[in-house]
Amino acid sequence: MILYFTGTGNSKFAADFLAEYLGDECLSLNEKIKKGEDIKENSEKPYIVVAPIHAWRFPLKVEEIVKRAELKGSRKIYFVGTMGENSGKTDTCLKKLCGEKGLEFMGFCGVKMQNNYLIGDVMPNKAVAEENLHDVIPALESIAEKIKNGEKIEKTDKTPFTFLVSGVVNKFFTKFAGKYMKPTASDKCGACGICAEFCPVNNIEIKDGKAQMGEKCISCFGCIHRCPTEAVNIEGKTEKNGRYLCPEYSQWKKAHE
Repeated sequence: MILYFTGTGNSKFAADFLAEYLGDECLSLNEKIKKGEDIKENSEKPYIVVAPIHAWRFPLKVEEIVKRAELKGSRKIYFVGTMGENSGKTDTCLKKLCGEKGLEFMGFCGVKMQNNYLIGDVMPNKAVAEENLHDVIPALESIAEKIKNGEKIEKTDKTPFTFLVSGVVNKFFTKFAGKYMKPTASDKCGACGICAEFCPVNNIEIKDGKAQMGEKCISCFGCIHRCPTEAVNIEGKTEKNGRYLCPEYSQWKKAHE
């Protein structure tokens, strides 16, 4: 059973690839979090959690829902992170989580994919972004083969000042990013509702003909990247940096065979 959380599609792409390679099935954590439901699953195959790295760690919402999850059957669990450059001490945090739940930690590995953190980063055009996905496949294949053989996986990236960035910086990001880097919708907003429908924490509502953002933002940036009119932005920081959505794995594979 593969449990995934995604903001702009990277982690879903990775999860779908692993599901095809391993003959497994996927479960969206986005939907569970959005509906306020806990995970109750039974799988004879090892569990695999796929999520993006936010400030050198899995998103807090992902860690929380995994902590509460009732995972029956296999006691083995793998973690795969999609990231821009490095993962900090994500592996250490997840190993601790597994110890608390009595799960066998089978390792963590980060996979470099298109960085979608719009603040300070310009997104490539769609053609370039899709072509770059070819470089992701070997890493996913290596992880999938080890999981298939029952082997542990290990992270391959290194992060300077690991304790600092995954500790102090991550705590600051988790607590304040949604408040001080809150997306807002401009007058270009067409009130289509795409952002509200996607938002995993129900932080957006369409009111008075416009998207209105609350105070629960977890900075997944899904609303910004998905807005068809590019009306949603972090004011003064993202307007000129383009947009990025990872294609569905099945569609990408068919187009690039």
